[in-house]
Amino acid sequence: EKWERKHPLYKKNKVRTTKYTILSFLPKNLFEQFHRFANFYFVILIGLNFIPQLNVFGKEISMLPLIAVLSMQGLKDALEDFNRYKNDLGVNNTYIEVYQSSDDKYHKMKWSDLQVGDIVRVVCNSVIPADILLLHSSDPDGICFIETSNLDGESNLKQRMVVPKHWGDNHEFYPKEFKSIIECQTPNNEIYKFHGNMIPANGGEKISVNNSNLLLRGCVIRNTDYVEGIVLYAGHETKAMLNNNGPRYKRSKLERRMNTDVIYCVVLLLVMCLIGSVGNGIWASNMSNIEQAELFIPNEENGEALNPALSGFYMFWTMVILLQVLIPISLYVSMEIVKWGQVHMINSDIDLYHKETDTPIRCRALNITEDLGQIQYVFSDKTGTLTENKMIFRRCTIGGVDYPHAANVRRIQLRWIQLRSSMKTWWVWIKCCFTSLVAGTFKQCLKKSFCVAMSTTHIIFLSRSQHFFIFLLTKMKVILLASKLRLYLETDVTPDPVLYEKLISTPYSTFACNEASAAVPSLEKARIWDFFINLAICNTVVISNDSDDSVTASTTPDPYSVSTSIIPSLFLLSTILFWSNRHIQISTPGAETYKPLFPNGNHAIPVNGNTNNSANIGAHFNEDGTGFSSEYETEYETKVFVPRLLTDEELSKIRYEAESPDEAALVYAAHAYGCVLAHRSSHGGKESVTITLPDGGGKLEFEVLHKLPFDSTRKRMSVIVRDPRNGQITLYCKGADSAILSALRLKTPGNDLSTQSNNSTDIINRTKQYLDKYGRVGLRTLCISKRVLTEAEYSEWEQLHRAAERDLENRDQMMINSFVRMEDNLELLGATGIEDRLQDGVPETIEALRQAGIQVWVVTGDKRETATNIGRSCRLIHQNDEVIELITETPEALSELLDTTISSQDNKRGKLPEIQHQTSILSFNVSFSLPNSTSYPTIDDKDLPALGQSAVSEIADKFVLLARRCRSVLCCRATPLQKGMVLKLIKDKLHVMTLAIGDGANDVSMIQVADIGVGLSGQEGMQAVMSSDYALAQFRFLKKLLLVHGHWNYARLASMVLYFFYKNAAFVFLIFWFQILCGFSGGNMIEQSYLLIFNLIFTSVPPLVNGVLDKDIDAATLLKKPELYMQGIKDELYLQRTFWINMLDALYQSLIIFFFLYVIYLDTEVGLIEWGTVVTTAAVFVILIHLGIETKTWTWIHWVCQIGSVLVFFAYSLIYNIVCATCLPPSNPYFVMERVIQTGQFWFSILLVTAVALFPR
Repeated sequence: EKWERKHPLYKKNKVRTTKYTILSFLPKNLFEQFHRFANFYFVILIGLNFIPQLNVFGKEISMLPLIAVLSMQGLKDALEDFNRYKNDLGVNNTYIEVYQSSDDKYHKMKWSDLQVGDIVRVVCNSVIPADILLLHSSDPDGICFIETSNLDGESNLKQRMVVPKHWGDNHEFYPKEFKSIIECQTPNNEIYKFHGNMIPANGGEKISVNNSNLLLRGCVIRNTDYVEGIVLYAGHETKAMLNNNGPRYKRSKLERRMNTDVIYCVVLLLVMCLIGSVGNGIWASNMSNIEQAELFIPNEENGEALNPALSGFYMFWTMVILLQVLIPISLYVSMEIVKWGQVHMINSDIDLYHKETDTPIRCRALNITEDLGQIQYVFSDKTGTLTENKMIFRRCTIGGVDYPHAANVRRIQLRWIQLRSSMKTWWVWIKCCFTSLVAGTFKQCLKKSFCVAMSTTHIIFLSRSQHFFIFLLTKMKVILLASKLRLYLETDVTPDPVLYEKLISTPYSTFACNEASAAVPSLEKARIWDFFINLAICNTVVISNDSDDSVTASTTPDPYSVSTSIIPSLFLLSTILFWSNRHIQISTPGAETYKPLFPNGNHAIPVNGNTNNSANIGAHFNEDGTGFSSEYETEYETKVFVPRLLTDEELSKIRYEAESPDEAALVYAAHAYGCVLAHRSSHGGKESVTITLPDGGGKLEFEVLHKLPFDSTRKRMSVIVRDPRNGQITLYCKGADSAILSALRLKTPGNDLSTQSNNSTDIINRTKQYLDKYGRVGLRTLCISKRVLTEAEYSEWEQLHRAAERDLENRDQMMINSFVRMEDNLELLGATGIEDRLQDGVPETIEALRQAGIQVWVVTGDKRETATNIGRSCRLIHQNDEVIELITETPEALSELLDTTISSQDNKRGKLPEIQHQTSILSFNVSFSLPNSTSYPTIDDKDLPALGQSAVSEIADKFVLLARRCRSVLCCRATPLQKGMVLKLIKDKLHVMTLAIGDGANDVSMIQVADIGVGLSGQEGMQAVMSSDYALAQFRFLKKLLLVHGHWNYARLASMVLYFFYKNAAFVFLIFWFQILCGFSGGNMIEQSYLLIFNLIFTSVPPLVNGVLDKDIDAATLLKKPELYMQGIKDELYLQRTFWINMLDALYQSLIIFFFLYVIYLDTEVGLIEWGTVVTTAAVFVILIHLGIETKTWTWIHWVCQIGSVLVFFAYSLIYNIVCATCLPPSNPYFVMERVIQTGQFWFSILLVTAVALFPR
């Protein structure tokens, strides 16, 4: 009964995204359009024209231009809204199964009829109709998979879990018996945050629910037969609808300046009207003493002459109506049309299309195309933006010992140099072998084709030919795919022989013994096991099987790759052959070596030298830090290492779907060493994770007690598990070195190892050295750690954590505090180095942007060494740049260091100018480069909050003073909010045009703050794209987007806007000059219809074509000479002086047209309307040819529009003069144009006036 009373208070699931209804369209659309000043202004003029004393035009015809503009915009709005209506109709009429308690069954119901509290059932591949709390899943483990691409653009599957403990261990769900009370947040738009509580009907303990239990509207159920849940948020209260705000509206810099010029036009109009008013008053005063003056002076209603002052007042408003054309009513609509055309041209550029991922550029903002040509600062993310985000596990350090994985490096650097010359033969042979394998003729195929294949590749097998498959397996790159993410992962990792030998030398079961056991294994090997277990289970990776969906090895057929259909056979065959001690001879040109595959029966070739010696740190690196020494590579040159692979066919098909490439790379690295993440499950609200151990070590199922997800504040994630062998509770944690190293618990002498961390200062210091080394060669680093918990410690923490989960008001902060409390006193296991290569064309793009005068800042969360290495690789930092590091502990120290740095640079080179584009670099850890110098600064993340807290303080001013002198800046260890803060600081302080580019959710803040946000559709989802103005596939496309399209669009719009002001002014000045001859009486020699449609029809199309197609400089030149982009940065094409120069040009041309034609036709019998037609014709010719002179690139479309506009003018005049002689009394244009064009005087005057008027051009 209580629910029945409250049920109607909740919104239904019906959605309406339309702006209008049939009844509200007209008033609402007109109301919106009249918010534009120009439209409202012309409505006032139309009203004034209805006053008899002020009447200039026919009452009806004066409304035509405004009606045309409003109709065009209204039709566009109506079509867009109708499409939204059709989409709403389709969504609302979709059916879903809803539980009905009356007959205890599910019935189909429309989405629109759903309400909060309904229990629904959603089947596989169906869209979720509302925000639903997951109560039951067909999966026995209580999980389901959803695809969120409709919500956030991410195609990889997400895992959701049934609310824990609410139904016990029974897998059946009975909706009729579900009577719990659910407490949750009020509706909000945070799609990644949700928390609440479920209170059982029997009054039991509250069950905490979170985002992992919520299915959001718009997502799709995948790989799960069906799910059941209760609707929490419906209709417009769902998170998807609350995020459906449409594209952001931005006003471009040029449009803001244009609005200022519109005000100038208004002022100019008022001045001209004032002159007309005063002139009329003077003229009326002088005429008052002349006989029959009443013929020329307006009268009162009683027949008496108007007072000159009152006549002047009336004339002021009459002139406002007469000269209204000075305000370009069609300019705003014309700009929208031109920008739409420019967007189409950008979207159609094949050079901005990424073939490998089938991703074109997408312009999401339609009204800031010209801003692309005026960018002064570019703020870029690093990972996935400058780099490929193709995370490849390269090396690691465990317990202070470095394992370089040199064979892995060599495999990547020398990818099939020997094989590519004859890959076609290999390919044919492989197909033959596997075809014959199916047909039962495998041995015959080997005998016939083996010798041919081997002879072409200089590889000689001295034993069985089956060893070919071992070689194939260890040398061939295999990419296993489950989603788009896996296109960018190199999943094959060649294990380090020394590390693998240590791993398998002591079985993991040995470590299950208690402290009292006599056999205690070495701490080094214990760390190695814990290290790989951490890699395997400390993640949110979703496990799937090849059979779940199709798998391909690449996006396009590659004759040099192996079809994934043969991978299982290779795995099985290699397992069979693994233990056979055969010999392989690998012959390379110029050298021949011979080694046993597994000498002495060992699993791997031993490595010469003692890798445990800490003095050898960095010995295997080249001096320039770019790779490994040739001596070290030679050590592995002839060794073929094959770890034992799984014999279970299902495990060979395991595929992983991760939310980030880093996570997937670590899981695949653990997989390569045999620590395979095999299965996740949930039973009775308890989650578990299963891994398989190497060397036939069996399987381990860890009970997952808690997951502590990653966030940008903590910079780490953790998982708390119970070891199945001894019940020990362990926290495995991985994260940024700054986050992990500060949470370590140092080992102290005399403490029991069972209760103290096994950290030592020596191990920590060596690990730090390796982290620095990894960073210098550009590797991304993560620290791996753990913490062993007692039952008492865990129980105490769990109680506090449960309380934090149930708190609905301060939950977020309490949860973070709980996580931090647990992630303390850690034991350092080691660190990983993951390679993320630069994208193609990044150095060239950054160099071009800098030559164009654009200052490039890289804002990244990576450590300083890694970011600095990438900075040098992408030419952000030049070799001769001086590095100035600003790394401080307090804001006071930062302020003092900034003072010292600025003073030092001033003393070295003299006082630097306020703005210097040819500068060096700044970076967070902070690095600066100074003008014509060798400077390069670096700022640490500890300094970033100080800058943010003092955005208007002295520290911020000093920072900006130094930063504006730098040509580039590199900011390290920045959080997402700090990225936005840095950009906003520079934007607000320097008042510059900014562009932000990134590919991940952590870049959204920066993208939204910038004048132009660019999102890359990379491997970290689509959140950056969805919050951006432009979406690209690669960073290198930014070069053409800015230097070519940006320059063109800015030049086109600037020229078009100035041309609109010019042509309107030139036409209005002609009417103004006529007032001198008619006593400022408001008379007009131009026929009314010409006056009203001159800008709307006769001269409107050619500038639109120019705004879309004109190219002042060809693309090749703009790319070759980036410095041409400086025109936009300095705003050289649309300055205030250029506006007034155009107005003076219009003044000059109007003087020539008016007075030349006045003199030519003086003392002739030509009437006023005929002479006005000649003036109008001359104006059309001069204004259109003026545009032709301004046009830099002519196409056939230009010619058609230019000639067509002239023909349209003549056609309209000839037809109008015949059929509409009395349409607009008192004027009578009958046969005027027909008579005028038959005279030679007309054509002579047109040619003469056009030539003289355009002579300065």
